[in-house]
Amino acid sequence: MTFVTKLIACATLILSMSSALAAPFTAIRIGDVDGFGYGTGAGFTAANGGPANIGAGGVLGAEALPTIGDYLPDLNGDGTVQINQGDDFDNRSAAEVAGSSLSGSGFTDTGTTGSQFTDISLSQSYDTSSAANRVYDANTDSFGAGGAFPTSPSNTLPNQPGFVFDFFVADADIAAGTPVFFNMLFGDYDIIPAEIRFTFEDTSTRTIAVTTQNSPAGEDGLIQSAFAALDFVDVFTAALVGPSGWDGFLGVDFVAPNEPYTAFDFVELSVTPITPNPVPVPAAIWLFGTALIGLVGFSKRKKAA
Repeated sequence: MTFVTKLIACATLILSMSSALAAPFTAIRIGDVDGFGYGTGAGFTAANGGPANIGAGGVLGAEALPTIGDYLPDLNGDGTVQINQGDDFDNRSAAEVAGSSLSGSGFTDTGTTGSQFTDISLSQSYDTSSAANRVYDANTDSFGAGGAFPTSPSNTLPNQPGFVFDFFVADADIAAGTPVFFNMLFGDYDIIPAEIRFTFEDTSTRTIAVTTQNSPAGEDGLIQSAFAALDFVDVFTAALVGPSGWDGFLGVDFVAPNEPYTAFDFVELSVTPITPNPVPVPAAIWLFGTALIGLVGFSKRKKAA
């Protein structure tokens, strides 16, 4: 490649990045807000026999009421949402299957992945259901083999997802020191022990323990939301090459060796927590609904000088 060709390629990259970064950074979301692929969940029932969507409308989520969320559908109506009970589903889009379903604003993606773990039942009976053509697909409103079960980039058990945020934000699109929140929306994540492990750019890690429970009446499939408050330096480092700005990176692994069935609608890094009016609790993660995720004491990660 000649010097002139390199200059043209560099200029093209800068122009494309400038176009993509035309708005302030608000969030980078893996997956999408679509009620786990069920949308509003119209016509579906929860394990308690009531409607899956107990709110006033909108897609299935955790925002229906202050203390409780909607429910993952009980597909076979047996009063449970679990493995080997006809509740396995794959509602992923083609982009989600490819691991490239992203949304948000103010960033340029440089390697984010993980959407293959969204809108699908992360179930230990998925392969059995697939072989028997018993995987539900809301896109076609039918049962079939479903797509290939996702392979985790870092965990060993098939139902434990891993997400990687890898992106760039221009100087003008975020102020240094801005708090960052890891947000997630998930369903039926209710078996302990469970942990979330963050991996940072310098390869250091921080692990938080997850204390979860089902809804007050004990029904399966409760949808819940949670956020973790992170420091700006936990996610961003100054870009050393290319346009002036910040390289964003965070690896997120869910480690729940005894959890046979769960699902995620999306995970994201955002400048706002997932709930509109969070309760500020230092050094803790509030799990809105019926669970609490508490930070285990870990030292702040060291930054290179």
